[in-house]
Amino acid sequence: MNMSYVIAVAGKGGVGKSTLSALLVRSLSELTGEIVLAVDADPNANLGDKLGVKVERTIGQLREDLLKQADDLPAGMSKQDAVMYHLRLAMVEGEKFDLVTMGRQEGRGCYCYINNLLRTFLDGIMDDYRYVVIDNEAGMEHLSRRTCQKMDMLVIVTDPTVVGLTTARRILELAMEMEVAFSHSMLVVSRVRGELSSTLVDAIEDAGFEKWTTIPHDDEIDRLAEEGLPLTELSKDSAVAVAVRELVNMMH
Repeated sequence: MNMSYVIAVAGKGGVGKSTLSALLVRSLSELTGEIVLAVDADPNANLGDKLGVKVERTIGQLREDLLKQADDLPAGMSKQDAVMYHLRLAMVEGEKFDLVTMGRQEGRGCYCYINNLLRTFLDGIMDDYRYVVIDNEAGMEHLSRRTCQKMDMLVIVTDPTVVGLTTARRILELAMEMEVAFSHSMLVVSRVRGELSSTLVDAIEDAGFEKWTTIPHDDEIDRLAEEGLPLTELSKDSAVAVAVRELVNMMH
């Protein structure tokens, strides 16, 4: 029986999705003492930058290499062994987390067999971790392809606008239409300044999410981004760090 707690984070670009994913990884490792598995499944891969590690290799590149080398494996090495070996090479070890970066979608070759192997082994790797955070793209493609494992929490991030909330609601509906398996859903309204309007609160309450919460705007996040510094440099007592710790506690 798989005991991993899997959190999938989704949202349109620019709402702070990857920032939240990185802070969830940090908070989970700090609060639990566990090594967290971070999966960057957004084609615009920048979770490694936010976590302060350099990504040398993505699963997309690995897929290309394996396709080219399929008929040229060392004696005694099966395709399965080769996938597992390269998958381990593509994993970046950080402080209290491991990171796998999916990279771009496949090209024109026939990837079905390799994709199935990758999915199986990624599921196997996830079983080795108590907590998994997946930074997903808005289109949900990676999540829809994951057939072996159920997400415990689908977190959809929005900015504090009715237009943003409409997009978040569509993403939730898309997840249901694509039969993405998740146990719980949560809306996170990020970069909030002051109180939300009653109109927006009413719209949030009617959006179909099981839970919702807010993350305040924080100038320190902007400063780190401007200076090209990772979110691991964020003060532990900053408003955002405190809010994300509270968010983690809400998930259980």
